[in-house]
Amino acid sequence: MNKVLISVLGSDQPGIIAIVSNVINKRNGNIENLSQTLLNDVFGALLQAELGEDDSAEALQQAIEAACQDMALFIRVHSWSETTSDWHQHKPEVQPYIVTAIGPDSQGLVAEIAGKLFTHGVNITNIQAIFKGGDNPMNNLMVFEVDVPRATEMNDLRDALDDIAKRLALEISVQHRKIFDSVSNILN
Repeated sequence: MNKVLISVLGSDQPGIIAIVSNVINKRNGNIENLSQTLLNDVFGALLQAELGEDDSAEALQQAIEAACQDMALFIRVHSWSETTSDWHQHKPEVQPYIVTAIGPDSQGLVAEIAGKLFTHGVNITNIQAIFKGGDNPMNNLMVFEVDVPRATEMNDLRDALDDIAKRLALEISVQHRKIFDSVSNILN
């Protein structure tokens, strides 16, 4: 198999995915997974694709760059062997949780919470953070989607996050994904 991992970053504009996917298609490649997001006005996408046997990551990168030359994008194409990390090879049984943090902005917020999750063996699967600055807690929000190993003592994890919350004047909530979704559905 000839697999690649493609990253595309740049100022948001129409046609980025259309052009990139068209280049892959014309080279007899197939997009297998795709994730795209916007961060303010910055576009970001990760694509996993399988290429034809005669194609290469380097040639595909050159072709995408040529097709997108007027778009001022940062494009990288890497060969992808699908080798998984030790963690994925020995992944413990996990449960999905949502960790939210609201409060005044300060340097190191993401590092503090992510570090504490890491020390408890928690894997962050998705994160969204909005920082507008200042002391208005509603201007600063982080939402972590995480996989918590079943062996994790939830009271210890909550206590560790409470220590951060007290020290940094945050409100931190930890909810099982099913509870979070149920509450969100009721409120909407």
